[in-house]
Amino acid sequence: MENISMPADHTELRFTDQDGNRHEGHYSKVLKSFVDTEGGKDPEDINNIYQEYKIVDWEYLHKNKNPDSDIMVIL
Repeated sequence: MENISMPADHTELRFTDQDGNRHEGHYSKVLKSFVDTEGGKDPEDINNIYQEYKIVDWEYLHKNKNPDSDIMVIL
């Protein structure tokens, strides 16, 4: 992920590792790593922490959960 800006610190996101596995969690600016917390996984377990260079793609979750958040429906 050279020359690509990293996500905001500790915001919810979905990311894909080099093996093509999808994870949900957050980015840790201090660790310079993505942390898988999906399903209650321990964020301090080394097996749930993926360094920046091991991630091929990421996206913020809040954009997927409510893609039309700026649209107001009037009944």
